[in-house]
Amino acid sequence: MTNFKKIGMTALAGSLAAIGYAQAGALDVTGTARMEYQSTTSAAGNSGDSFAQNTSISFSGSGELDNGMNVSYFSLQAAGGNNSSSQSVALDMGDAGTLTMSNYNMAGIGMIQDKVPNGGEQPWDDLGTHGSPQQGVASPHSGDRLGYSTSVAGATISAAIDYQQSSPTTSLAVSMAVMEGFEVGAGMATDQSAPDVEDDITTMYAKYTMGGISVGYQTTEVEPETSNTNIERTAYGVSFAVNDNLSVGYGVSDTDFDTSATDEENTGIGIAYTSGGMKLGIINNTKDNAGGTAGGQDEMTELQLTFAF
Repeated sequence: MTNFKKIGMTALAGSLAAIGYAQAGALDVTGTARMEYQSTTSAAGNSGDSFAQNTSISFSGSGELDNGMNVSYFSLQAAGGNNSSSQSVALDMGDAGTLTMSNYNMAGIGMIQDKVPNGGEQPWDDLGTHGSPQQGVASPHSGDRLGYSTSVAGATISAAIDYQQSSPTTSLAVSMAVMEGFEVGAGMATDQSAPDVEDDITTMYAKYTMGGISVGYQTTEVEPETSNTNIERTAYGVSFAVNDNLSVGYGVSDTDFDTSATDEENTGIGIAYTSGGMKLGIINNTKDNAGGTAGGQDEMTELQLTFAF
């Protein structure tokens, strides 16, 4: 089993020794308001049309410490179909790197869990259970997590650790620009998916952007401690900015479960028009063979009107 239980922090000790109080400052406030119409059908026979509103408000601020380091704070409060909140504190230590504490993917493998372009949402969004290692996504962390990131020879190295089980979940990710517009990255994690249960996760991606076109490819493998239960996910996608206001995207995510002879297949397409602080988007996602169970298709079509202020 891959083991990252020891993350060296020796290089940080001297830098942290002289931390003082940040100078008082102000918080910046931004927000969004969204109106949605969603139509869904499922292989289980459940279907329906619904309206929804999703709003968010965020607070951010930063200040300089007596020793020249910078500390920043961010808080996002979201309300709608799935009320949620995200918070983070970051300590920028200059050449010594950045130390973070957050409850969302701000460091480690979660930073590169899905780097493939899409049509506005991942092709598996809003189609049942999704977004976790059990569905082949490299997102093992939960709750508050400690993160550290630094740049070395043009590469960004990021690590994270959380304690949601008796032993920690740890991860490491590396990404770098190989040439102009071409980015590659890889990550690995030891996921404590349950008490005394240790699963391994690896992911690799490549993404190329030229002008308004962006294409990407990513593979992720989850190796649970239980034998013959591996999960492999392959994703690829493309997005194209037609002009400053109009963009389109297409994404595919296929998941192979060792416990099933049938792959889960997800496809998503979207188009978005932006004018000032307004954005109008249409998204269509489909899922075949959910969870590796053969037969049936789930489909979601969503119309979004979002205002930023």
